Amino acid sequence: MALSQLNALTSPVNEHQIRALQVALKDMSPTQIAWVSGYLAGIGGRSLPAPAEPKAVETITILYGSQTGNAKGVAEQLGSQAIDQGMDVRVISMGDFSPRKLTKERWVLLVVSTHGEGEPPESAYALHAFIQDQGAARLEQLRYAVLGLGDSSYEHFCRTAVDFDRRLAELGAQRILPLQCCDLDYRPHTERWATDALDRLNALAPRKASNVVTMPGLRAYQEQSQNETRPYDKDNPYPATLLENRRITTQDAIADVRHLALAVDPDALHYRPGDALGVWVSNDPALADAILAGVGLDGETRIQLGVGVGGAGDEELDLRRALIERLELTQLHPTTVRAWSELTDAPELKTLAADGARLRAYSGERQLIDLISDHPARIEAPALVALLRPLQPRLYSIASSQAEYEDEVHLTVSVVRYQAHGREHLGAASGFLSERLAREAPVRVYVAENDAFRLPDDGDTPLIMIGAGTGVAPYRAFLQQRAANGDRGRNWLIFGNRHFHRDFLYQLDWQAHRKAGRLDRVSLAFSRDGEQKLYVQQRLREEGKEILRWLDAGAHLYVCGATAMGQAVDSALVDIFATEAGLAPDAAQARVDTLRREARYHRDLYA
Repeated sequence: MALSQLNALTSPVNEHQIRALQVALKDMSPTQIAWVSGYLAGIGGRSLPAPAEPKAVETITILYGSQTGNAKGVAEQLGSQAIDQGMDVRVISMGDFSPRKLTKERWVLLVVSTHGEGEPPESAYALHAFIQDQGAARLEQLRYAVLGLGDSSYEHFCRTAVDFDRRLAELGAQRILPLQCCDLDYRPHTERWATDALDRLNALAPRKASNVVTMPGLRAYQEQSQNETRPYDKDNPYPATLLENRRITTQDAIADVRHLALAVDPDALHYRPGDALGVWVSNDPALADAILAGVGLDGETRIQLGVGVGGAGDEELDLRRALIERLELTQLHPTTVRAWSELTDAPELKTLAADGARLRAYSGERQLIDLISDHPARIEAPALVALLRPLQPRLYSIASSQAEYEDEVHLTVSVVRYQAHGREHLGAASGFLSERLAREAPVRVYVAENDAFRLPDDGDTPLIMIGAGTGVAPYRAFLQQRAANGDRGRNWLIFGNRHFHRDFLYQLDWQAHRKAGRLDRVSLAFSRDGEQKLYVQQRLREEGKEILRWLDAGAHLYVCGATAMGQAVDSALVDIFATEAGLAPDAAQARVDTLRREARYHRDLYA
C-alpha cells in the first residue's frame, strides 16, 4: 500500500483541512512553524470558537510625539486595540514620519505631549512646523482626532495638541472627535478616548477586503506568552540595586551633586546613550508625619486608592503609607491650592487662586506642608487623598553607556535642598536617592527612550555637546559609546557651572578622553569664578566662528539642561548665524529651525 494511501486511511485530518494548513503555513519561517506547532500542542483537545470574519478598514496611521515615553506608550496601546478590532494600522513616531506624506493620509490619530512652556517635543517639531507654515497644503482628504498629554500646572497646558487640532481643521481636515487634553493622571482619560476613537473609525472608515488568515485563540495565546516575559516599563519597573552613591562636587560647593551607580541585568534592561531612567521613588516618612499632624489625621486610617503602578485596581491601604508611597507631596499643584482655598475659606488664598499667574508662582515655590502651615485646616482622610496627585516617577538622563558598563546604569543627581518658609525642604526623588536609599537596596526603574537625543549613525560626524550642571550627564554616555564603537568624529564639549574647583562634574573623565584623543575641544563657562558671570551661551557667542565651521562640516549639536538655558542657547545660535554668517534675523532663525528639522539640533530640556 502506498504511503499516501496509508496516510489517508490513518490521518484524522482530511485533504481539505491539509490544504488549508498548507496555505496558512506557506509563508512562515521554520521558527514560526515550530512556534505554531507548540501552540497547537498547547491547546490540545479544547474546542475552538468559530473564526470571526476578518475585517479591516482603510489604513489608520497613529502618529505620536513623545518626550518622556508617555505619548508613545498610549499610541502603542491604541494600535494594539485597533489590531484587535481587525484594523489595518501602523504606529509611527512623528520624528520618523515625512510631513509631506500627510497630504496622502486619510485616517490619522495623533497622540502628542507638550514640552516645557508650550513647545512640541523634539520628535514632533518638523511636523508641527510643517502644518504651521502659511503655505501648508490643504488636507480636505484627512479625517483625524488629537489626544494631548500635558501638565495643567503649566500656563500652556497641552498647547501642542491644541495647535495640531486647530491647524489641521484650518487646513480643511475633518475631526472625528473633539480634542482631548489629559493631565498627569491621564490613563482613565486616554482609555476612554481610545475606545471612542476606534468606535468612530469602525463607524466611519470604509471596509476593504482583507487577506488576513485568522487563527482562533491565537492572540490570547500570544498575550499569555508575552505576559510571562513582560518587558520592564513604567508600569512594570525593574528592581535595580544601588551600588554606589558618591558626591562629585566638593564639600564647600553650593550644589550637592551625586554620581549613582545602579546594578541591572543587561538581559532585562537595555538602554542607549541619550535615554533617561525613570525612577519610582517614595516620599520622606518624616514629611508624611508632619502633614498628618498638620491636618489632624491618624496615619493608620484606611483609605481607597485607584489604579496604581502595574495597572492594579482599587487598593485599600493606610493613609500614612499612601502619603509615603503613592501620593505627590513635594510638587504642589495649582489645583490643590485652589481646592484648599475652598476648604479653608481664606480670602487671601481665594484671591490668589483666582489669578492664574500668581497661583502658578505660589505653587512652584512651595510644598504641600507649606500650604497646610500657612492656612491650617482640619480635613477628612478621603478629602485629603482626593486633593493630591498620584506620585509620578522622576526622569534622569543616563550618564553611562552599556557598551562600557554592561550591568550598570549611572545617574547624575543634584540634591534639591533649601531653606524656605521657616523650614528645610528636600526634593522627593533626590532626597530618596541620595539619603534614604541604602546600599544594595532595590529601587524600581525603567528606561524612558529618547529617540530625539541620539548619536548620529555615522561615527565620523562631529558633535557639539552643550550642557550646564547635571545636563552634562548624557555626554559622558556619548563619549563612552563613541570610544566603544571606534568612532572617528570630532567631539567638542561646552560645559557650564558655578566654580571650576568645586563644580567641574566628571572632570577626570573629560581629561581621560582628551588624553585619548577623543575629546578634541573643551570650552568652559564657570559663572561665579570671575567678577562678571559667564554662561555657556556667552561662550558660544565668543566662539561663534568655530561653531559655524563645525556646523558647516555637518556637526550635530546637542543641548541638555534647564529650559531657560536651552532658550538662551537657542538665541545665541541665532546671533551666531546673524553675526558670523551675515544673515538677517529672520534668515538666522530659519537656519536654526532648519537644523532642528534636519535632526541635527537635539535638545533635552527640563524645568
